[in-house]
Amino acid sequence: MALILPIAFAVIFLIGQDEGWRERIVRAAVLVGAIVVLLTEGLGAIGALQRQALFWSWVFVILLSLWIGRRSLHLPNNALDWRISNWVDAALVASIGAILGIVGFTALISPPNSADAMAYHLPRVVYWIQQRSVAFFPTPYLNQIMLSPVAEYFSLHTMLLSGTDRFVNLIQWFGCATSTVAVSLIAKEFGANARGQILAALFCATLPNGILQASGAKNDYLLAAWLASMVWFYLRARSRLDVVFGALALGLALGTKATAFLFAPAFLLIALLLKWKFGWKPILQAAGVAVAALVLIDGPQFARNIDLSGSPLGFDSAQGDGVYRWRNESFRIRNTASNLLRHLSEQLGGRSEEWNQGVYAAVVRMHHLLGVDPNSEETTFRSSMYRPPRRANHEADAPNTWHLAALILCGPFLFKWRRLEGMPRLIEYGAAIVLACLLFCFCLKWQPFMSRMWLPLFVLGAPITGFVAGRIRQTPIQLVLVLFFLSGARLPLFQNWTRRLTGPDSLLRTERAANYFNDLSQFDNRDSYLKTAELLAGSTCERIGIDANLLQVEYPLQALLRDRRPGVVFVHTGITNASRKYQNGNPEPCAVVCLNCAGVEEKRAEYRSAGEEHQAGSFLVFLSR
Repeated sequence: MALILPIAFAVIFLIGQDEGWRERIVRAAVLVGAIVVLLTEGLGAIGALQRQALFWSWVFVILLSLWIGRRSLHLPNNALDWRISNWVDAALVASIGAILGIVGFTALISPPNSADAMAYHLPRVVYWIQQRSVAFFPTPYLNQIMLSPVAEYFSLHTMLLSGTDRFVNLIQWFGCATSTVAVSLIAKEFGANARGQILAALFCATLPNGILQASGAKNDYLLAAWLASMVWFYLRARSRLDVVFGALALGLALGTKATAFLFAPAFLLIALLLKWKFGWKPILQAAGVAVAALVLIDGPQFARNIDLSGSPLGFDSAQGDGVYRWRNESFRIRNTASNLLRHLSEQLGGRSEEWNQGVYAAVVRMHHLLGVDPNSEETTFRSSMYRPPRRANHEADAPNTWHLAALILCGPFLFKWRRLEGMPRLIEYGAAIVLACLLFCFCLKWQPFMSRMWLPLFVLGAPITGFVAGRIRQTPIQLVLVLFFLSGARLPLFQNWTRRLTGPDSLLRTERAANYFNDLSQFDNRDSYLKTAELLAGSTCERIGIDANLLQVEYPLQALLRDRRPGVVFVHTGITNASRKYQNGNPEPCAVVCLNCAGVEEKRAEYRSAGEEHQAGSFLVFLSR
């Protein structure tokens, strides 16, 4: 059953007329994404979101696709539409393939272990599987229900169909591969030559932060894939079908991560300007299609959020109390400048502490000139502190230093070539990237570990670098650029801090179960999870309550228990927020695990009547006799 998704993608890929393999990959990715959402919402609406129903639904999709495309089912005519004609281009394509292959291998052998994935990306999937729907459920951590769910819908399908979380990381890898192809098509649309298109793809594939994220279980690379697909479809727009697919990609982007609401408008504005010369009619038609796609893909989640909070996007903080609010407290130009300076400085982290301290000091001085506190509560996430950047090798804050430098250096070339045919479109596209950056800084507070959220913008910058580098006639200069990119990719590929391929703690030398905790060292509570899982696995209790008010990282316990006792059911306890309304009188759990509650007398008193108390490290377990 686990192969049904790649089979469906392959069938949809084979259906086409005169398009090349790249065009088909992007079109198939968007169509599969839309189908994932429709099947999830449709089956969930009738409480049928379970393995057999999902499997046969995908079989139906495959058979329907074969019937619809029975006259156009074939391999692309121009299977190698990059026109690889020399050893340099062949080496570049081989490098891209090698990077994608190594990242895919890492994604496959590592369990999902990103801290955020442990806290909400995967726990929400566990609860959806249990209740056979994606309806909201009571939880102390509202991110589990109110945040955009499309990436987790993919996780849900892989986990239901395979019965394991072994393939969850491949969703981000899928986003990486799709993005790599899509940016080469965007470069082609702007008139880049074959070398330029390949270099655009290489820029994307070698992004250090992208490599690190592509083997994990978050959602930024999937968002990048949908945004890049949307841009390509709207730039191309040769038919109404392109407009439909662009709208579907937009809906998928908005349904994957809320930052799409900040990134997408700038690129939609550029698409609007490009179509303006054709009059109002095509613009209104495209807008109507986009609204229909948004209702189809995002409408159900918007409706659930309105029921929870009154807003289609949910509350403005993870607890729904406004304390840890994500948006800026005030919206002023100097606050936007402050956020931009701090975010850019994080992309400049180096191995030299002297360099990092110099960057930090320069940013602080610029804040003083602006009359802004670099740790202002108006623009800084609560309890966060601006510090010197660093050369991290972690998906949350790894910088893309050389790629940022390459993008900046492209500016003078774009100005120099501004009178060339098609250049105004590329310059407008570059302006859209800058506008998206500014809108992000205008709306959201700065906090550490946000480099990952800039990944879609770096991906969308790839066509600019590819176009400029492709026009440079001196091959040695191009190769120097390539060497910088490839050199920066080496450490992320093999020494990912949470998913290493080399060294004594390599994924190849350690047990899979142990690697769930690679990103949780700050909590120092691995033994607490292991002891708790051992205690509960030895009991007869099938309904486990989890109090995650003091620590939201619950998935390691769920994974360890589900591996040993697949029929176990989890419920949240100790709910005090707005999601209490979804409690529906289910039976009380026969055991309660209170995460990080050891030494907290209030929690001990709250669950004293739940059963006999056991302490497992920093966890308390109350087990009924």
